[in-house]
Amino acid sequence: MNDRASPAVMAALKEALEAQIAADDPPETRLALARLLGEGIPEDEAWRRLSAALLQEMALIVSDNRPFDRQGYVAALNRLPELRDR
Repeated sequence: MNDRASPAVMAALKEALEAQIAADDPPETRLALARLLGEGIPEDEAWRRLSAALLQEMALIVSDNRPFDRQGYVAALNRLPELRDR
């Protein structure tokens, strides 16, 4: 994710991810965080990578003028720590 993201954007993304984890929807958000931490990735970097996956999906929603693609988002979470264009 772009290191120039504002603190407010980063906070909003983390809040959204925390809500996904609390609701276990999608469960892959929780699983991805656990996997990243288990791989020894520092917590702040793990959150940054989760945020990048969410931000990528949000950018595609806007640029392609389409609804949320749960399957694509879950695939991005499952690819972490790598993140590539879909």
